[in-house]
Amino acid sequence: MGNNDDAISRRKFLEQASAAVGAAAVGGACSSDEMGPPQPNGEGPGAGGPNAAAGTGGAGSGGSERGATGASGREAAGSGDAGSGGRSTGAAAGSGSGGSGGRRGAAGQTGGAGASGSGGAGNGSAGTATAGTSGTSNTSGKVRVGIVSRPNVDEAVARAIELAGGLDDIKAGQTVFIKPNAVSDRAIGMDGIRTTPAVLAAVVKLVKARNPGRIIVGDRSARQFPDTERIFNSSGLGEAAMMAGADEVYAAKSPVDAPDEWMLLQPPMYQTTWQAAGGLLAMRKILEADHLINVPTCKNHRYALFSLSMKAFMGAIGDSTRDPIHFGDSIAGNFNAIGRDLAIINQMFKPLMNVIDATTALVNGGPQGDGRDAVRTKPGLIFASRDRIAVDAAAVSLIQLELDSAMVPTPDAANPVLKRDPAWKLPQIVNGIERGLGNGDPAMVELAFDGVMRSAEIEAKFRRS
Repeated sequence: MGNNDDAISRRKFLEQASAAVGAAAVGGACSSDEMGPPQPNGEGPGAGGPNAAAGTGGAGSGGSERGATGASGREAAGSGDAGSGGRSTGAAAGSGSGGSGGRRGAAGQTGGAGASGSGGAGNGSAGTATAGTSGTSNTSGKVRVGIVSRPNVDEAVARAIELAGGLDDIKAGQTVFIKPNAVSDRAIGMDGIRTTPAVLAAVVKLVKARNPGRIIVGDRSARQFPDTERIFNSSGLGEAAMMAGADEVYAAKSPVDAPDEWMLLQPPMYQTTWQAAGGLLAMRKILEADHLINVPTCKNHRYALFSLSMKAFMGAIGDSTRDPIHFGDSIAGNFNAIGRDLAIINQMFKPLMNVIDATTALVNGGPQGDGRDAVRTKPGLIFASRDRIAVDAAAVSLIQLELDSAMVPTPDAANPVLKRDPAWKLPQIVNGIERGLGNGDPAMVELAFDGVMRSAEIEAKFRRS
């Protein structure tokens, strides 16, 4: 803050915000990919947490406005329509729709035209957020998933993204946030746990070619590994991002240490799990970027069945928001609750493109990947799509195919479900469809293969019902 008076004013403002909207629940942070017992007194904004209030603000062509500040929040939710190249931005998402290349509220990133789809309209007050469904990327009207094998990683990533509709929505001067999986620094050098530096670098290069104003590469790591900066450094992800042309490597801090870097949102059905907290803490830099590109790895997950593009957004929420999930039913083998909660979380984010790094697949023993039960294979594939549901269904079909032939001496809790149930019946997929995150009809998905030896087998797994 500029001076002591500003600090006092800021403190009073946050106290008013908390009183109006309700303090966020306290509690320990659960990791994006790890598991440990909840803590009685951990992270959360508490009485001075960042809460969002409804407000309005519209932007004309090329313009930019923030919604008016409300009495019960640090910033108001942007509510209004964005014209071509314009944006309506607020601390939380409000209602509105994006025009060609424009932004709507913070939760629905891009209201692009053509290949990117509508972007959808957020609806509600006090930070209610709804993510729009993905648009189509080809003339057939079908959602397309690019699946590519190439010896050269840069070529594989470029071709997969091309098949999925490309990055033409990124315009000169815009801000692009690229989110890899930087969950931990377990077993550095062992692939499948984190996004590989080579795949991340390939994505950054493609974005750089669009002449954006700023490229941010960022994530928030797991609770057992709270030093995200160390993970970016030790894993090589940070260096790879900067060498490829990123402007910033953003190692997100906890909401306790950096409350201004998080926003409290209320996506539809948030009350199911986060009623006491008054909403979910979402990463501000993602919400304020013009475009979001999601670059997860490909692995199974003993508590969530799989960790792909939907699960990756655990790294985009505040630590205390993670606390209520990963426990209870999922430990007992009921994966529906965590599938439901992941779908609720995903409503706050609207990626322009999801690029899944399946150069290595962790098919058992995930998400940790360094235990005795860990089994990894080398598919050598890159998946890409604008549609999270379609690309996750395709990538989990790959995991299921790998399990048909892989030797798994110690099956984890996810193994029998992944071997038994079709991809489209798995809880993350089912709940994601219910929440409108993407296409719900496998017949309306085209798997566009290039150089993939087992394309027919992946297709057959994907089409199972």
